[in-house]
Amino acid sequence: MIKTKFILLTLFLGITVSGMSQAMWLLIFGDKISNDKLNSGITVSFAGVDLYNLENARITSNWALGGFMDVSVFKNKNWVASVDFTFKSPFGARNIDNFFDHIIADSIDVKKESMVINNTAFTLPLYMKYKTKFIAFGAGFQMSLIYKATLKYTAVTSSKKTIKISQNINKEIKKFDIGPFVMFEFFLNPNHHQRSLRIGARYFYGFLSPSKTAKNIHNVTIMATLCIPIGGRRTIQ
Repeated sequence: MIKTKFILLTLFLGITVSGMSQAMWLLIFGDKISNDKLNSGITVSFAGVDLYNLENARITSNWALGGFMDVSVFKNKNWVASVDFTFKSPFGARNIDNFFDHIIADSIDVKKESMVINNTAFTLPLYMKYKTKFIAFGAGFQMSLIYKATLKYTAVTSSKKTIKISQNINKEIKKFDIGPFVMFEFFLNPNHHQRSLRIGARYFYGFLSPSKTAKNIHNVTIMATLCIPIGGRRTIQ
């Protein structure tokens, strides 16, 4: 167990510093809080994000870091109440040239330009999950709190000079969002159920527009996930 913790800790230090205090807390103390009724761990996700209904917007990719908790609250142990808490969850889209005014002066002869919104949020999906020996699937709602919003602008002038500008747009983005959340996961080692690595997918659709000016656009997130449980029963009941 000590060797496993050291390997996982090294992995996350190599990925990011953001959110590490929470991830390290789970890594170190997860086996202390996991028991027959509660299973917890760390989640690493590759995410594709988009702004639905925003004309010409295209999906952009990023990664997310967080954790999960499954709590057995029913006599039927196949049903669990679950919560994910993601400390670095991406939102946004690329190819949004028509959404923001040009950042650079109109007098500059621009041949090619692109804009990307990169938002970072704390997310809290709350859902019910049904699990079998091999798979689990669930549905519920996710609450999102955006704490960082950046517009990245890239342009190429007629003289082939590249211009890159990064602009804080926190004042133009709504902080809160809520919407439906669905998930699916597969246990890689079903004979050691709670301790098994899990691969899966998650989907979120935001009900609220993230823009203070545009009303009918929505955050959309699709994630491919790797869940690393910390502690828990060695075998399925």
